[in-house]
Amino acid sequence: MPDYEHFGMWANLGARIVESRPGEAVVEASLTPDAHGFPASRGTIVHGGALAALADMALASAGASLTADGRGLATVDLKVDFMRPGQPGRLIARSTVRRSTRRLCFAEATIEQEDGTVVVEARAVLAFLDA
Repeated sequence: MPDYEHFGMWANLGARIVESRPGEAVVEASLTPDAHGFPASRGTIVHGGALAALADMALASAGASLTADGRGLATVDLKVDFMRPGQPGRLIARSTVRRSTRRLCFAEATIEQEDGTVVVEARAVLAFLDA
């Protein structure tokens, strides 16, 4: 898999793949109050867009682990359920491919705080692209 961690949203979120097996991926990110925070009545929480981006990274990474050399992958549909506010700090996104066909991949993910509290559940349909 290409070294995405130094570019774009990967770099912005401080995200990196920490585990990858066929059909599975774990992505960690260090989300800060200054770069990813949003003021709320109970203090700073992580902006939902940053959490959605992290979920998409994990879902796509799990799908990409199944691609043949030279094939790309694109998110076709992304559904994100915010279970509770995310707190700045280290977050862990765990993703699994539930089904894969020649053209499509269906995956699900959770994002957890470092203490294991689930803050996001997400699902995606991803399309395999020809080289």
